Amino acid sequence: MIMKDALNPGPETRQRPASGYAFVVVRRTAVGLVLAYVAVIMFLMLPMIQTYTIYAHHIDIWGYAKFEHPEHYGLAPGKTVNMKLRSSDNTTLGAWFIFSDPFYRTLPHPHLHTHHSAGLNPSHDSIQAASSNFIPAALKKTPTILFLHGNTGTRAHKLRTVLYSSLTARLGVNILAIDYRGFGDSAGHPTVQGVGRDARAGFDYLVQNGAKPEDVLIVGHSLGTAVAGLLASELGREGVHYRGVVLMSPFSSIRTLLDQYYLLGCLPLFKPLAKIPLMPRVLSWSLKHGFDTLSLVPDIKSNVLIAHAEDDWDIPHSHSTSLFDAFIGPLSNTTSELSTTRITGYGTLWQANVGNRKVSMLKTERGGHDLGRVEGVQDTIGRLFGLYTL
Repeated sequence: MIMKDALNPGPETRQRPASGYAFVVVRRTAVGLVLAYVAVIMFLMLPMIQTYTIYAHHIDIWGYAKFEHPEHYGLAPGKTVNMKLRSSDNTTLGAWFIFSDPFYRTLPHPHLHTHHSAGLNPSHDSIQAASSNFIPAALKKTPTILFLHGNTGTRAHKLRTVLYSSLTARLGVNILAIDYRGFGDSAGHPTVQGVGRDARAGFDYLVQNGAKPEDVLIVGHSLGTAVAGLLASELGREGVHYRGVVLMSPFSSIRTLLDQYYLLGCLPLFKPLAKIPLMPRVLSWSLKHGFDTLSLVPDIKSNVLIAHAEDDWDIPHSHSTSLFDAFIGPLSNTTSELSTTRITGYGTLWQANVGNRKVSMLKTERGGHDLGRVEGVQDTIGRLFGLYTL
């Protein structure tokens, strides 16, 4: 009987090992998840991984790089000049200069051979050379946007070339689009100081070739808003009066963006660290690329437009609110009341005069992260910065 009981335990005896085993599995799974989370955080904090994650400069989903042939990306023959610039530390940068549509229509058309002898077939190089000769005239005649793109891809990214075509047509402006160091055919590796120098190289090129500073509008998108902030604040400290700065889908700082980042849109990646003593300080200390546009606000002296879509799943539109609040400061410092204009189904525009400049924020209901392609956003840029009065 004793042997039989030992070989055939009762129900209660059999349940204990099962429940104990389940507890062990749950505990091991929890420990495994915690360890995996710690490993992911430590991996992301490696300097090299930070660089590749923030800039994503080696990710090009189109996998095609023929910068010397802008026509391959849908731009008209002779409308875009492929060029090389040099930053202050002698880094070579790839760039495109795109003529405004009104100016481009005055140029000899390559297909009609109007700048070649009859019967000759112009080579691509000769078309590029002929077009480049018109850049100084275009800069003197038409305002120019210095376009600073976001991370991932290059100046030839499909979403960006569509934007160039739209802006040159709708606003009638030239565009200089640069690839920061490490992007596209630009040399070097991206750093905060480095990309700031690259933006300055683009601005200096425009001025040196005939543009008045007040005819240059700095436009940044996503990561490019941080670069635009670096350039705008530097020019502000130097007393340079440029046309203004547009920040599309900006983030206030990398540190704040990490706090609010959700993996796959639902899993908070860094927020749990805030509950660990001293961990936020350690995280800030370990950041290699500490973009912080919010801290640069006092040095940005020009007119400002901040634009953000409320359905942006990459960067929360609360970042734009933080920047706008920093720009206008206490309402007692403004020279007029904060005005609000809402268009149902489209969005809301806030405007305030701060000192001798205008600070505006546009929030659209739709548009996603790449809201620069929204016609209403382009119209707002044109009207606020006097591009429709030319």
